[in-house]
Amino acid sequence: MLAALLKPVSVKTFLQDYFGSRPLLVRGTPGKFDKLFKPSEFIHGLDKVTEIRCVFGELKQATISPADVREMFEAGATICITGVDRAHPSLRAAAKRIAKEIGYAGRVDFRGYLSPPGSGFDIHYDARVATTLQIDGTKTWWYSDKPHVAFPTENSPRNDMAAIRRAASRTKLQKVTLHPGDLLCLPPGIWHKAQAGAGGSIALNMAFNHTGATVLDLMLDELREVLAEKPGCREPFLVGSRDAPARTVESHMQTCLDEIVQALRSGHNFSEARRLSASAIRRQRIA
Repeated sequence: MLAALLKPVSVKTFLQDYFGSRPLLVRGTPGKFDKLFKPSEFIHGLDKVTEIRCVFGELKQATISPADVREMFEAGATICITGVDRAHPSLRAAAKRIAKEIGYAGRVDFRGYLSPPGSGFDIHYDARVATTLQIDGTKTWWYSDKPHVAFPTENSPRNDMAAIRRAASRTKLQKVTLHPGDLLCLPPGIWHKAQAGAGGSIALNMAFNHTGATVLDLMLDELREVLAEKPGCREPFLVGSRDAPARTVESHMQTCLDEIVQALRSGHNFSEARRLSASAIRRQRIA
């Protein structure tokens, strides 16, 4: 599945040289993504998606209902649909298959973007690998070569766009125009903005979400299970009152720190993390 979307770039090259670290532009041909999603399908099943937002300039946006889509589109807003894969079995199956193919620990999902001429998204960065599939029309993108923040846990703030523009202005942006069949993959933390062409744009974003699925998350989850067996770490936090002080914060924390050090020194090798890694490698070999 992923190989078909990336063609002619190999999955191996994608994962080793680009995924999560460098932007990748793959030129395609009209109809390349038709088996996955067609332009006419965009408005289907909007009652099943996670969220629908209308987005105007400076990332000003609001959540809307399916009945508001046409009015907001005609008002010049980009329509952003989160969880569009919930409405389309082909996208839902693709997300699951791609995650399995590469052994991705995070969540893969799809978002849909319907933009009238000249509309798009102002400058920002995302907390995910964002892979745009141009379905219909054209869209021009500007993006930086390197992440402003490596693997951020949240998107860039949108409450002070002046500060965001100042920060982004320190980085030179590349400019490309996507046509139907083109793919653009941007790592997390990359500055980018987009604007639909004269005929508008329909695009999908295949998002690789890493929040809650990092190596650190995996190790901490396992360490938490180990420490849960230690009475000193299960003890409720209590410092007492002014007249009857109990333990100091430092001594209470030191108890848990000692347990952590002991667990690590005892030879704990994060067996669950290693098991999941080995399982992912086996799945890749079978595929």
